[in-house]
Formats: sequence, C-alpha cells, structure tokens
Amino acid sequence: MSLMFVGLITGLLAGCGSENPSATVDDFLTAVQKNDFEKAGSYVQGGTESLTTDQETAEEADEELAMTLFENISKNYDFEKTEEVSTDDDKAVIKTEITSLDMGSVMTSTMAEIMPLAFASAFDEETQESEKVFEEMAEKTMVKYMTAEDAPLVTRSVELNLEKDDEGNFKIVDDENLEEAIFANISQLEDMFSGEDSESWTESEETEEEQPEQTSEVLSVVAENKSYDAKPINVTLEEVSFKKASNVSEDQQFDINNMYTDEPIGAEFNYFYIKYTAENTSDQDVTFSGINEIVLFSEGKQEKIDVAYDWKDFIDYDEAQDPDYYGAVSKAGEIGVVIKTDPTKVEKVRVVISESMSTETYETLSDAQNIEFEVTN
Repeated sequence: MSLMFVGLITGLLAGCGSENPSATVDDFLTAVQKNDFEKAGSYVQGGTESLTTDQETAEEADEELAMTLFENISKNYDFEKTEEVSTDDDKAVIKTEITSLDMGSVMTSTMAEIMPLAFASAFDEETQESEKVFEEMAEKTMVKYMTAEDAPLVTRSVELNLEKDDEGNFKIVDDENLEEAIFANISQLEDMFSGEDSESWTESEETEEEQPEQTSEVLSVVAENKSYDAKPINVTLEEVSFKKASNVSEDQQFDINNMYTDEPIGAEFNYFYIKYTAENTSDQDVTFSGINEIVLFSEGKQEKIDVAYDWKDFIDYDEAQDPDYYGAVSKAGEIGVVIKTDPTKVEKVRVVISESMSTETYETLSDAQNIEFEVTN
C-alpha cells in the first residue's frame, strides 16, 4: 500500500523546472520543506496520465492520503546546501544532505502492526466493506507512526538526477533517488518484497504460484441467527459452526503456531467459528467483550478455549475487538479458534457470552451467560 502512494506522490509532482540544475533542486527541496506540493511539482519530470476518470473516486481518496503523507514529511524536513556533481549538456547530477522522517522505519512499524490482521482475514470471506475497513485501518496506523512525538528522523546524502525538457529547463528525474529524497529509507521496505537476491525471490514467486488456493470449508453448522439479551446489549449469533482450513501456507502456519494455539497445526486444521453482531440498545456507554469462552464436550472430555483473555482468536481484526460501546451503536464480530477435538465427535458446545457493564462506573449491567447447543452428528 505505502509503495503505491510513493508512486502517486512522485507521479503527481510534475511541472516546469529551471535552467539552472542547482536552482531546480534548491527550489524543489525548499518547496517540500514548506509543504508546497504544487510548487515542488513544478521541478519534477512525469505526469498524471495514469489517472483516469474511470477510477476518479478511488484516486481522489488516494490523492488525499498522499497529501497527508507529504504534509507530515514536510514538518521535519531539512537539507544542506546543494553541490553540483556533474553537468553534461542536457543532464546533471546534484548532491545534497537531507534530514527527514524515516519512512522505512515508519512502514516497518506499520506492517508489523497490521500484518497479523491481514493474516487473520485470510480465513474470512472478503467483501468490499471488509477490504475498505482494513485499508482505512492500515492508513490510520501509518499516519499514527508518522505523527508520533518520537517519530524517527534520518540524515542521508542523496544525488538527484536531472534532465532538460523540450524548453531547456532542468527537471528532476522521477527515479529511486527522488523517492529517497522524499521517503527516506523506503528502498529498505522495497527490498523486503523485491529482494536483492533475485534468484531467491524468483524461487519464492514460483513456490507461491504453485501453492494451492487456501480454502475454508464448513464441516457442520451448530446454530444460526440465535438472539440473546445481555442488557442493554442485544447479541445475535449469526453463525456458529465447525470449519476446516486447507492449503494453509507455511508462513500462516508459523503465525498461528506462535500466536494463537498451543497445539501445532499443519496445512490443514479444524477450527470453531462464530460470527455475531452486538447492539447497544441504550444511550449509556457500555463495555462488552463479546464471546468470553468456548467449551467443546466430547466422549466424557472437554476442550476449553479462553477467547477473551488468552488471545486464541486468530480472526482478530474485526470492530468487536473494541469492547467499548459509546451509546446506541452496533458492532460485528468474528471468532476463529483452533480446536483439537474431532468435530464429528462433539456432542455439546457451550458459548459464554460476556457480562456487560457501565463504562463509566464499572457497574455490572448483565451477568455473563452460558449458552449451550446440543450437536447432532
């Protein structure tokens, strides 16, 4: 995502330039420093031909985010006097030392926070709404790290390449050096995906192409559209079911084994799934955690999964993860927990719905409820 906006910003920077290459770079860097996006664009090659009316709505949103990134980068942007490295008729190289926000570090932190959410979403049906929610979350996370008081700055030497246009004016070439001048250390992030070892990356791509598509199959449905009252919260269990995940990648297996289960899983595993909605029917602020616990009963044994406090839910990106309901609002939640018990042998399922309490006074408004379902195999 971030690399797309790198291209968008550098693509939008297009304009007239100057006959003096050093002056072009000085004016460009000063414009960046002053958050004058339009003026900065007058010193850069390129154009906006890739923007089409067919994608007008999406592009307007992308451009708005690009402006936000540019504004935050400008706040701590500084540079030293430029130095002419070479000039040869219609080409020039100008060197300068720039101090600005370390975007490589910002994006590494952003990805570390959102990747588990992206992983979790792989086990759920993707919709335009869920994709939009995830994108907005990623954007907010990125801006959060950019605007933090301790946001890292980095100083580096950058050589900008310039070429004359048809009117004889020098303009900065839209290349990786321009990216570095604006987005410090962003190439480090690109290297994580492109890889400096091309053979290794090629092998990775081939492996990925050969990897069968991951699937999620419903083995049996325990309950559908069951409503419960956790005053003032109304809870509807839209789907309660056993599912089987297949063709799970090694990376995802690693993440689940390290974060969400005590029992190692492989490319196939069974899990228990709940999709629900919770609605606050009052105007007061209420704290409600959703599903606290799941217990499976089979052949005189029980398997207890602590959902609320033991971090076993690998579908952890939904809005119901936030337990605070400020007034009359509703939230949708999903839960996926790895299970050891054979689904075909489960005789009964217990789902524990959270208590609800006043967010302000901590007064209990409704006790936790045990909901039991008999399973017919």
